Amino acid sequence: MSLPFDNWCSLPTPQGEFRMYDTHNDNISVITMGDIHQQGEQPLVRVHSSCRASEVFGALDCDCADQLTETMKRIATEGRGIIIYQQQEGRGHGLSLKIAAVKIMALKQLDTVEAFNHLGLAQDIRSYAEAVKILQQLQLNSVRLVSNNPRKHQYLNDHGITTSMVNTHPNIRPENNAYLHTKKQKLGHMLPLENHSDSNTPLYFYHSDQPWGEFSNFSRHAIYLDGAIWPTTEHYYQSQKFTGKQQQEQIRCAATPMLAKNQAYALFDSHGRTDWVTIREDIMRQALYAKFTQHPNLAAKLQGTGNRLLVELTQQDEFWGDPGDGSGQNRLGQLLMQIRAALHNNDVAAPSPVSLS
Repeated sequence: MSLPFDNWCSLPTPQGEFRMYDTHNDNISVITMGDIHQQGEQPLVRVHSSCRASEVFGALDCDCADQLTETMKRIATEGRGIIIYQQQEGRGHGLSLKIAAVKIMALKQLDTVEAFNHLGLAQDIRSYAEAVKILQQLQLNSVRLVSNNPRKHQYLNDHGITTSMVNTHPNIRPENNAYLHTKKQKLGHMLPLENHSDSNTPLYFYHSDQPWGEFSNFSRHAIYLDGAIWPTTEHYYQSQKFTGKQQQEQIRCAATPMLAKNQAYALFDSHGRTDWVTIREDIMRQALYAKFTQHPNLAAKLQGTGNRLLVELTQQDEFWGDPGDGSGQNRLGQLLMQIRAALHNNDVAAPSPVSLS
């Protein structure tokens, strides 16, 4: 059935403002950023299968919710893209059999492939026919498919949709580590688990709500320093432009990191430290040390980048960042790589505090 795609509503999310379109089928949802008919050439597309456990209840033993969130961040970065969300639990077998498989995995210490075999289930029976129909109706015959699953790419290519692979980067946790390696080794998923750390491709970050945004000073990871809790490293960094406790506390209590930054700028001419340029890098190092030692999951993610060049991609700050052509100093990226090296060597020592006298 041809869909008019004229019934839609706004979908405000932590990643940005999306649209949800009516498909006349409760088992299939279409989410876009921007008008569905104005996605341009080769848009980012994800055909995503539902996972109630992780997406609704926050289960940690898979990467389904992680993939969906990362896709939304990527789409938000570009300002366009399409997600086709299908109710296909348990790689197409349904929720009941998925529950049985997960139970067997725990009881018999099996991996996901062994559990499916134990239950006599095919490993993956998902269909992407409806997704193909939607893409064809939108006259999209070439997309950048956000998926590590070669079977999904093959299905779309076999049905006239040329795809290029855009990998997702899993958040590896103790709960999903074995599962991710099974997907890679036994199901053929092109997961960047080991060899992604050897990549020579720079890793760019900037906005806290976009891919690798955890490395941004605006990311919502509180730190404890100087006897106080700071909502973000940006709050702490901006507050240290001042010796006055009143100014520091005003900035610490700012509702957002951007507001903290703006308040510091407004106060600096009248109350700012005269030696700020000479101490700012030491201040940033202290804040980053606190962030990556007080949040072990962030330390693991930083170590997981291997030897990749880390770059804060921005045209707004040539000292802390770089516009992507090497003309900036990228001091934030350099400090992150220093901390990463120390973490690898188990040699992270707290930096000496900067005197505020």
